[in-house]
Amino acid sequence: MDVTVTIDGKQAQVPAGSTVLDAIRRLDIHLPQLCKDPDRPPLGACRTCLVQIEGVRGTPASCSTPARDGMVVHTDSEEVVRIRRGVLELTLGMLTADGNGKTGFGELTEAARRHGLETSSYQPHHHFETDDSKSFFVLDRNSCIMCGRCTDGCDQVQHIGAISLMGKGHDSKVGVFGDGLMSSSICTSCGQCVATCPTQALRVKEKQLPIVKQVDTTCPYCGVGCGINLKVRDDGRISVMADDAPKNLSSLGMLCVKGRFGTGYIHHNERITTPLIKRDGQWQEASWDEALDLVATKFAERRGRFGALASAKGTNEEGYVIQKFVRAVMGTNNIDHCTRLCHSPSVEAMLAQLGSGATSNSYIDYEEAGCLMVIGSDTTSNHPVVAARLRKAVVKNGAKLIVVNPRRIDLCDYADIWIRQLPGTDVALFNGLAHIILKEGLWNPEFVEKRTEGFDEWRKVVESYRPERVSQITGVPVADLERAARIYAKPPHGGSCLIWGMGVTQHINGTANANSILNLALLTGQLGKPASGVSPLRGQNNVQGCGDAGCIPNAFPGYQSADSLSVQMKFAQAWGAPMPERSGLVVTEMVQAIDNGDMTAMYIVGENPLLSEPDLNHAKEAIDKLEFLVVQDLFMNETAEIADVFLPAASFAEKDGTFTNSERRVQPVRAAIPPVGQSRPDWEITREIARRTLQKLGREPKGFDFAGPSEIFDEMASLWPSIAGINYQRLERDGGIQYPCPTPDHPGTRFLYEKDFPRGNGRFILVEQGPQAAELPDKRFSLILNTGRILYHWHGGTITTHVDGLVQLAPELEVSMNPADAARFEISDGERVRVRSRRGELTAVARLTEKMRQGEVFVPFVKLQGSAANFLTNSAFDPDSKIPEFKVCAVRVEKLSDVSGREKMLARSRRSSEEPAPVHGP
Repeated sequence: MDVTVTIDGKQAQVPAGSTVLDAIRRLDIHLPQLCKDPDRPPLGACRTCLVQIEGVRGTPASCSTPARDGMVVHTDSEEVVRIRRGVLELTLGMLTADGNGKTGFGELTEAARRHGLETSSYQPHHHFETDDSKSFFVLDRNSCIMCGRCTDGCDQVQHIGAISLMGKGHDSKVGVFGDGLMSSSICTSCGQCVATCPTQALRVKEKQLPIVKQVDTTCPYCGVGCGINLKVRDDGRISVMADDAPKNLSSLGMLCVKGRFGTGYIHHNERITTPLIKRDGQWQEASWDEALDLVATKFAERRGRFGALASAKGTNEEGYVIQKFVRAVMGTNNIDHCTRLCHSPSVEAMLAQLGSGATSNSYIDYEEAGCLMVIGSDTTSNHPVVAARLRKAVVKNGAKLIVVNPRRIDLCDYADIWIRQLPGTDVALFNGLAHIILKEGLWNPEFVEKRTEGFDEWRKVVESYRPERVSQITGVPVADLERAARIYAKPPHGGSCLIWGMGVTQHINGTANANSILNLALLTGQLGKPASGVSPLRGQNNVQGCGDAGCIPNAFPGYQSADSLSVQMKFAQAWGAPMPERSGLVVTEMVQAIDNGDMTAMYIVGENPLLSEPDLNHAKEAIDKLEFLVVQDLFMNETAEIADVFLPAASFAEKDGTFTNSERRVQPVRAAIPPVGQSRPDWEITREIARRTLQKLGREPKGFDFAGPSEIFDEMASLWPSIAGINYQRLERDGGIQYPCPTPDHPGTRFLYEKDFPRGNGRFILVEQGPQAAELPDKRFSLILNTGRILYHWHGGTITTHVDGLVQLAPELEVSMNPADAARFEISDGERVRVRSRRGELTAVARLTEKMRQGEVFVPFVKLQGSAANFLTNSAFDPDSKIPEFKVCAVRVEKLSDVSGREKMLARSRRSSEEPAPVHGP
């Protein structure tokens, strides 16, 4: 029900429960509101939004005054303007005259000038040193009016609590625990405080230039799918300060450090912007025609002995074009992308048990759930905005949080239970939880009977996973197992959500791990309703969409089986070419095929297998054997260095298209600037390669006449019913839309499986605890290595190492280890060490922390200063999904001084054995 308010003679209708300020903003009437963030509830601290209301005494603050039907409000009467002017002058008087070298105080300066104020007659009673210890922004307390917006954003939006209002009287200030520098706090540099500050007391360090254009688009980093507003400066560069896009329902006004500040790579001087061809071992610049003609000729000669990697950083449209090229032109299903190395076990398991490989629920379900079980995911580092919503669910809504992780992560600080299982024992853990739920009668018999199959056979397996046995296998106390099972099965309110990351999948039993998690959801009926569901958090920005678009070797777009004759016929008719008759090779199998001579050419778009593959030394030996390699990317990387042709691609800020995030939300990507140099969007490059290759093969260049990405999306939507109702016009009007969305009038789908599963019934799959890992510690390699991401770098770091501020926040590769292990090896905190496995070695800085269990170490897989975790990892893989076992292998950590001494001794020994015997004279 709406209420009508008259403001300065104009009427505004606002929903019941709105404030007077909401009505004023509806009419676009300017009114100071220094302590009121547009997206947050009122704080009522600044008193600058004062108004007069007929029949009401005084001049109340409009931000905290409820709007009532028939209310008459004045914002411009002589009296209220005079009072507001006095408040603004007092506020200006809190600040130093020059703003510590700045030319203005943002919203305060604008409000003061509108009230005829340039300066204040009052003088400040304090002076603070500027805190510039953070890499992207400064805290200038001399420009602070203590409005509380920054602390509210930190505490109530991000739920981090790094800053607060401190002190009394004239000594009051924004500060951190212990009154130290911002860099010494738990601040994650998310920039929420900078985005909301009205006076530029918190402001970015970059040079401030006029903004000539603003474009709403979608973040190019992780799979959360946050909205960002790209600000284009008058020098043509993207501003480092990227605010959230208002229509984005996935991020709700939040960003992390990478999303807000991590766009500097777009303009980095190391970016390749001209096609390159390698001649006589040297790169030479070439025209697009020359490069594309060479690529088409070489590809045509190697048709059928060809493989491609698509980019999960590219758009849905670009993924669709490359997989169509591989199938319709190159005659093979050898197309894959990075899902193979992150969530392929999740997809395999969900397709087999549920019939869909996508997350079943939405982020809003996390906030409404009564129980959140986060498994093998350092969500705070990997998906910071989702982590903020998890913290909100716990702090604000009383949800129970269960963290399942061998390593202590930040979310453990909020957890009701931390389950610290031994690496590689997840099947036993989840079979054990299921055993307890069955034994105590906490399962959902009605759901199991009506909507599942295979229960009786599965139950027989689970019966042997008694809590005592599971505790012995996993190292988890029986009491923790029992409490976790009870909370998950019967949460205090709502339902339960299972949320997992690569800690579940990157094992030789990765698919079995995912099966055991899904069995738990089926047993309890925690599917098909709000505040429940299963959620594999996707790593890269468009890894969901890349798989959806068909960039996997066993499925066409929409996960339509590549082995199905009817599906083959459907796409053959649509694309005008015969389709391959069997599934292709996954990326790990492609490496083997190259090694065997069965694959002679590759087209790698936006991926870097010589950093992402396990056992990098072996991977390089294999890929070196290719007869022809094309890399399409923004920067020269390890794989590109051995390529024959480099094709420069456009960044996300230079093209249109769509990304699909972890909650199945298809979202628009919009170009803010033209492609840098001669770079081109990936879809455009692949389109031209396809057309020219067809000509080289003597075929008409049909099927690749796309004039733009909207035509590509429309073709994809015509072949995949789940997105048939989505088009660019709807996305422009409505923002992101969650599939399934089968018709143009369909609103999209918040959660899946309300009535049935795509495969019919949900299926219980029998899984037993197998070997803990392919390789475990021994006397020579006595530690277990775990790998993962860190907050300040993204995956291998190809992009983030080209953002100076992110490198400042995490400049060196660190190996985290327990202090007891460090003492055993006589290693000090901060000391440089060497980490060795049976496959390779790296150097890193030792970081001693109780977060690591004794006998285990952690190395992020970003490459810094020439070192990366995948020089160490094992190439053993899960037989079902073919994902390598990144999470467990045996290593040792050595002091560099010990290593160098031993190497010198060995070198002397080798030299002495090689030297000729001395000749003795008479």
